[in-house]
Amino acid sequence: MNYGLYQSAGGVLSNLHEFQVISNNLANAQTTGFKADLALAQQRLPGRIEAGSFSDPSLLLERLGGGQLTTPTMVEFVQGSLEETGASGDVALEGRGFFVVGPERGSDGQNMVLTRDGRFTLDADNQLVMSTTGWHVLDERNQAIELQPGTFEIRDDGTIVQNEQEIARVAIRSVEHPDALEKIGDGLLRPTIQSGRAEADGETIVRQGYLESSTVNPIIAMKDLMELSRALEANVRMMQYQDVLMGQAAGTLGKVT
Repeated sequence: MNYGLYQSAGGVLSNLHEFQVISNNLANAQTTGFKADLALAQQRLPGRIEAGSFSDPSLLLERLGGGQLTTPTMVEFVQGSLEETGASGDVALEGRGFFVVGPERGSDGQNMVLTRDGRFTLDADNQLVMSTTGWHVLDERNQAIELQPGTFEIRDDGTIVQNEQEIARVAIRSVEHPDALEKIGDGLLRPTIQSGRAEADGETIVRQGYLESSTVNPIIAMKDLMELSRALEANVRMMQYQDVLMGQAAGTLGKVT
């Protein structure tokens, strides 16, 4: 095995993975409620370390390490800035909580879907839905919220008031490890075993007339992409260099003197 070629190839794969993650973040720099992903890598340990004897020359390579491996991405859950819109259907969350969205009739909570995208509207049946996907915004009983045509008020605790009557309360849930939530597209996230179950959250504040901005900083993302491009080019050049050395070695060792 050409150890240098193997190491450089591992670097290229890691660079490409990180490039894809950062590019996706950059594409969502203007997406409401978007949380940036983190591209993670870990050291790949060799098969044996400190075997106790170096009588076998092949063991010397193991002391050089095994390069690195990419690992599943994680969600960088931080609070995005709130931008005032003044629209009654625009709602932002301040805290660790999420809106709960799903079908009209909620399940037992095992398959609930979460989001920080608070762009809401009323559908043809006057039910509160996400304006982007049409998913129903659920109340504390995992049921769709039906309102009357016209304006409505959403208080800081999620209570919806219309015509001076409390209609429902928007469900706000949080998980123990939000960085382990699974993204399923359209600003939706699904709880996983690693994130923990989504439980009621009484600390998150609901802000009507605001939207939460994406947590992606496009300037930093562009800077990271440029640095990553240079690292990728360096690894590719090292692969080409190793290939040339292998060709020279094969040509030299193959000569009969």
